[in-house]
Amino acid sequence: MANSTTSVSKPRPPPDSERRDTRRRARCGCANIAVVEACEICGFVWESVSENEIAPRISRGANSIAAAIRENAATANVRPEPTRWSILEYGAHVRDVLLHVRDRLIIGLVEDNPAFKPLYRDQRVDMHLYAADKPSIVTNELEMAAALFARTFNATSSEQLDRPCQYVYPSESTRSLRWMGQQVVHEVEHHQGDIAENLRTLR
Repeated sequence: MANSTTSVSKPRPPPDSERRDTRRRARCGCANIAVVEACEICGFVWESVSENEIAPRISRGANSIAAAIRENAATANVRPEPTRWSILEYGAHVRDVLLHVRDRLIIGLVEDNPAFKPLYRDQRVDMHLYAADKPSIVTNELEMAAALFARTFNATSSEQLDRPCQYVYPSESTRSLRWMGQQVVHEVEHHQGDIAENLRTLR
């Protein structure tokens, strides 16, 4: 097993440093060009997720991650390579994203056009803040965090979700609170893919 003190290079552009423009140009049948924002790694398209899909997809994805960790508990903290997180670290990261963005959602409901402090995702790992996490703990907390986020998101109205905020990922710009929910879907589903790739590598 690789030492968890190794600095990690995540398999997608980090939101706190490399600010890349992930817009992809797609042609429709009439040759008009539309600009669509999509993840460079997994192809996720933020605007393709409707408001009503956000909470259910987050819940399904988080529960799927929790199930994968439970089913592979014996090797959950094994990294397939030194610079790639274990499935337990991915699960802990998704848990923290859900809790962090839930707080951002509340801030966005109270403050006008707020900017947010970063999650410091890599530092949480590099400073060994996940070292004591166990599969049984992370899975329970992950499911709880997803339920909390979904309940808070579902309590907001469409008008409230139109409220603006400032985001630096995938590019620095003004976003809506609705987009922030779409970004959580992206985080959950992107890391589902990371976990599936880890499991394929370790088998």
